[in-house]
Amino acid sequence: MRLPIAIAIALVPALASFAASAAQPLRAPVARDQVPSRLVAAPAATMNVERAPVSFSWKLDPTQAVASPQPFVAQSREYWETVDAAQLDKGLPLKMSAPGSLIRISPAQGARALRSDQLQISGSRGAAKLQSIASAEQLAKAGMDVQAGSLIAKLDAQEGADTYTVRVPKAQGQYLVHVFEPASSDVLRAGVDRSHALAGDRLRFDVDFSRTGKRSSNVQAEALLVAPDGRSWPVSMKANGAGGLAADVKLPDQVGNTPGLWELQVFANADGIQRDARTAFAVAAPTARFDGVFAFNAKTMRMALPVRAASQGRYEARGTLFATAPDGVLRPVSEAHSAAWMKRGAGMLVLQFERSHLPAGYGAPFEVRQLELNDQSRMAPLESRESAGRAR
Repeated sequence: MRLPIAIAIALVPALASFAASAAQPLRAPVARDQVPSRLVAAPAATMNVERAPVSFSWKLDPTQAVASPQPFVAQSREYWETVDAAQLDKGLPLKMSAPGSLIRISPAQGARALRSDQLQISGSRGAAKLQSIASAEQLAKAGMDVQAGSLIAKLDAQEGADTYTVRVPKAQGQYLVHVFEPASSDVLRAGVDRSHALAGDRLRFDVDFSRTGKRSSNVQAEALLVAPDGRSWPVSMKANGAGGLAADVKLPDQVGNTPGLWELQVFANADGIQRDARTAFAVAAPTARFDGVFAFNAKTMRMALPVRAASQGRYEARGTLFATAPDGVLRPVSEAHSAAWMKRGAGMLVLQFERSHLPAGYGAPFEVRQLELNDQSRMAPLESRESAGRAR
């Protein structure tokens, strides 16, 4: 891989100290890697960012495997529903799948507060037996932060799967009803194929609904992609051929500057059993990237990583050094981090591993894995590679 002439000239002095190993291309990205295909100039970071360079490393136990972080998969046995006073006065039907379920009703702004003696819950056999019912005052004394005027009722263990009717005759306004079934085997799962992405990337979302451990083929779901600034986009879910649902979603090219995680919010129903789930992931504007090459000096145990920045800020590189053990197997021996403030243009980050971290009998060839580039100014993961490449 050839660098542009201007970049190459700018990096000659920095790469000179790595003459023991000529610059070589970073290994081609694989499926789970994240590599920016474009760069954007982002507004200056609003947070107060440290500008002094930092570099450190620590020794790893080569007998312990280094696992890559896995994307979060949400599991839900609950759902939320907004209802008005007329629905509660008439009777709100709630289909339950397990005993010991909890029903929480919270008044929205301006709605009338609820009292325990107003709540009526009945099942197919008449009035439902409650294990407990708690007011907002009782919940607050127990350390729960709840809306004033809320109620939580827990069905008795004898009250199993059934359709229950919830009534509050003197309700007024709108209320949020939260149903949680901790003992239920009806579980909604929602996951994304990676924990972080870049603006304009495509993500795959998978959703499935299991009943008594088996996937339900009758699941129906709606979903929303929600940005930290409150913007949202409907997501169309389709059958994935494995008994679940999936969506292939292109993220917006402009992700905004509001900090926080993005969410996929899923609202599902299988045979009348409702479930809601949220799965979160990070989305970043591609403000910088590795410039495609690295140089590793096996004598000094230093790795030089040219960086191209489209926005000034503090950038950090991370990497795990694998060395060849006496049995010929590559094993992890050292982890190094390095961060520095950079202006727009060409820059350099250096990972300084320590020779003292090499166990007896370990040596070349080396390989740096789990290589990352992060924008610390904006708390954003920009680039990640399972393997940077090998060096001797």
